[in-house]
Amino acid sequence: MRLADKRMPTAKQLKHLPRYLSPRERTALKVLAALIFAGLLAVGAKFYNEHVQLVPADGGDYSEAVIGGPHFINPILASANDVDYDIVGLVFSGLMRTDSSGELVPDLAASYEMSPDGKVYTFRLRDGIVWHDNAELSSADVVATIGYIKDPAWQSPYFAQFKNVSVEATDEKTVKFSLNEPFAPFLTLLTVGVLPEHLWQEVEPGNAARADLNIKPVGSGPFKFKSLVKDKKGAVHSYTLAVNENYYGQKPHLATLTFRFFPDFGSAIDALLKKRVGGISFVPPESRTEVEHSRSLRTYLLRLPQYTAVFFNQSNNPILKSKAVRQALALALDKDEIMKQAGPDASAPVYGPILPGFVGFHPDVRRYVHDIQAAAGLLESDGWKIDTDGVRKKDIPDAGGKTVTKTPLAITLTTVDAKENIAAAQLIKQNWESVGAKTELEIIPASKIQKDKIRPREYDALLYGEIVGPDPDPYPFWHSSQNANPGLNLAVFSNRRVDELLEKARSTNNQDERAAYYKEFQDILADEVPAVFLYSPAYTYAVTRQVQGIDTPTIFTPSDRFSNIANWYIKIKRVWKK
Repeated sequence: MRLADKRMPTAKQLKHLPRYLSPRERTALKVLAALIFAGLLAVGAKFYNEHVQLVPADGGDYSEAVIGGPHFINPILASANDVDYDIVGLVFSGLMRTDSSGELVPDLAASYEMSPDGKVYTFRLRDGIVWHDNAELSSADVVATIGYIKDPAWQSPYFAQFKNVSVEATDEKTVKFSLNEPFAPFLTLLTVGVLPEHLWQEVEPGNAARADLNIKPVGSGPFKFKSLVKDKKGAVHSYTLAVNENYYGQKPHLATLTFRFFPDFGSAIDALLKKRVGGISFVPPESRTEVEHSRSLRTYLLRLPQYTAVFFNQSNNPILKSKAVRQALALALDKDEIMKQAGPDASAPVYGPILPGFVGFHPDVRRYVHDIQAAAGLLESDGWKIDTDGVRKKDIPDAGGKTVTKTPLAITLTTVDAKENIAAAQLIKQNWESVGAKTELEIIPASKIQKDKIRPREYDALLYGEIVGPDPDPYPFWHSSQNANPGLNLAVFSNRRVDELLEKARSTNNQDERAAYYKEFQDILADEVPAVFLYSPAYTYAVTRQVQGIDTPTIFTPSDRFSNIANWYIKIKRVWKK
């Protein structure tokens, strides 16, 4: 018998092998084959996992519930309306912007320089920036935007900040700003969005507020206007933005972002929990627990440079012109208990308008600690006597100088229709009435308080929050030039020395000098008590877990929650590692 020349059996020969094996050998062979196959799978899986990664993919639609509705999707007209700021920040770009870490960085600008005396700023624009209609953006657009702001016919809320600023385009990509004097917060002003001159130059300044471009804007930001839906009454029900494919910066992964507008938090939270929207701009304290228990949602708790205070409008209620009355009302407030009533987010007490961590924070400013006896003593010494009905009264002259006998110490406290505000307002009412000050509460819907109360300054005392922004400059909130709308001096407070201090602080880039001016300013406020500072609240918002990549540790306005929106994503893909 002759053996085969080949040492290795052929495939044809191997298929007959099982006939020559015992059952035990056949089982062992199958086990061995299975082990080899499993080993190959494990090696393959390990290789795949080590060399392939999941990364964000483009696409996906995100919708968010917000309270109110849009008025001006225009960066130089938007004023005290969170909805406008939310959309403006996504549609428009400024020379500067605040990034997700809270730092001020160039945006449209590629670079900038400041002169040694702090009076001249020169900006060089990025190359290749186009508007959403594909027209090229140039320095002429920046100059035109500042011109619109400075034109009184536009009625821009930024008029006062830019009225003494000169601007010129030295070439198509270079813009030079000239100031009469150094202005420390100037760079923060340049976060205002730039408008396209080629579209707005045809609009008469007096008609600017009525232009269709305010609701269907053209900007240069990461998102552009796509569509809107109105209800039967003509109010905007939803507003959709699409990604700007020609964006000069990091292009967002999301395909669209839709804002859905609700009249109150109750209906917005209901839509969120029923998954009719993917997120909500703000979660009120009374809804926190319910939202946090939802497995489909993730909540984000952030600190805002914001304070809540009671602002006294002395021009609306002559009784409040008495410093003794204002000081007594401050002493009557149990701030710790008010913070508890306002909910778990009101966790940091505040004693002045400049918060910890900012230039000019004053840890030793005079504090009004809850003291009923001291409050009553001040009112007694000011002539306010307890009457039989428990209300303090005093003979005071009316507007014509005629004495009105037994005028009651009566105040109306106005606040937003939100559970935490109402709870705090009710306790303030109890505190004030405990010292003989009759107090009426006026609760206004969030959608109406700006138009009906704040803009016309129609309130005696206002329980409200102010966001101070990335620079602590208190000028917009406390200078007498800001007493009327669109200014933000909610106390309608006028003090010549305060005006002087705020002006000086603005005109120096020396941080020690600014701090000294701000501390004296706060000492005056503590003595005059145009407002009682209460607490600094937290900002809570919620987003569906489908949206990943949200990482914004610092925000200065609610719209800053979108500061890293370029990193948000819903879809993923697998790619080979480099």
